Amino acid sequence: MTTRDDIARKLADAHRVVEPTIVRISRIRTPREEIVTEPIKLLEVNRDTSPSGIVPIAFGPSGSIPVPSVVVEITPEEFEKLSRQGLKLPLGWELGETLYEAVGEAPNGGP
Repeated sequence: MTTRDDIARKLADAHRVVEPTIVRISRIRTPREEIVTEPIKLLEVNRDTSPSGIVPIAFGPSGSIPVPSVVVEITPEEFEKLSRQGLKLPLGWELGETLYEAVGEAPNGGP
């Protein structure tokens, strides 16, 4: 049986293949995480995205991803603000485990 964690990893792997400028992908967790219909949420730190704050984008189930998903894409600088609490996720959302981090590169683009 495929778990939500397996699906999240598969989704993260697919996104980083399509977007090679992603330097980090983390899960976003919510209290409703274990409800089957709750979307899997990912935070993607992408060097080539435009700074726009926290803008969740929803996707329906598709192909090998049998549950809805939500992606929040931010710049490395926005990730630093999020880490310092200067930028906030929606109420009840919190950063979960890191699914991917570029080898030898910090999310802010530094060493």
